[in-house]
Amino acid sequence: MRRYGFEERDVKPADVYEHIKSLLVGEGFKVTSEEKKDGYLDLHARKSSAEKIVLGKVRDVDAVVAGTTGKFEVQLHAGVWGRDLMVPAIEGIATLGAAPAVQLHEAHEFEERLWEQIVSKIDPSLKVSKVDGMLFKSQDELDKHLQALQQAQQQAANSMMMYGGIGMMGMGLMGMGMMGGLWI
Repeated sequence: MRRYGFEERDVKPADVYEHIKSLLVGEGFKVTSEEKKDGYLDLHARKSSAEKIVLGKVRDVDAVVAGTTGKFEVQLHAGVWGRDLMVPAIEGIATLGAAPAVQLHEAHEFEERLWEQIVSKIDPSLKVSKVDGMLFKSQDELDKHLQALQQAQQQAANSMMMYGGIGMMGMGLMGMGMMGGLWI
C-alpha cells in the first residue's frame, strides 16, 4: 500500500482522482465502485477474467484521494486477491506457496509503477523510493534513505545469522550428546 500526504501543491484532488481512474481504465481495469463525498474520493477497480485468475495477475486496485486543493492525501493499494481470499489460498496450496509469492511481487511492481505515475502528475520533481514508495524532495535525500534501509537489512541479516548460527551449533551439540557423547 502506498500512502502520502501532499501539501502546498496547486493540484485539485478531483484531478488526481480522475488521473488515477484513467490510468486504471487504460490498464484494462473496470471501476466497480466509486464513492464521492465532500473532500473524499474512493474507487475500487477490478480486472477479472479466467487469464487473470489462472496466471495470478493483479486483479484489484483501491484508491482514495481525500482533502482539498493544497492539502490532500493519496492512498493506493493493488492486490492479487483483494476481497476474494479463496482463489489465492487454493493456488497457494496447489503450488506450495510459489504462486502467491509471484503474485505479490507482480502486485508490488504494478503498484510501484502506478504510484510513480500518480506522483509525477502531482509533482514531477519528487523522487520515489522503489523499495517502499516514500517520496523525497531530492536525489540526495532518496540516496540517504536507501542507504539507511540497506544498513538496516544488513544488520537484520547479521543478527539472524548470529542467532541462527548459535541455534544450529546448539542443535549439533545436542545431537552429539544423543549419539553417545558425554552428557554434562
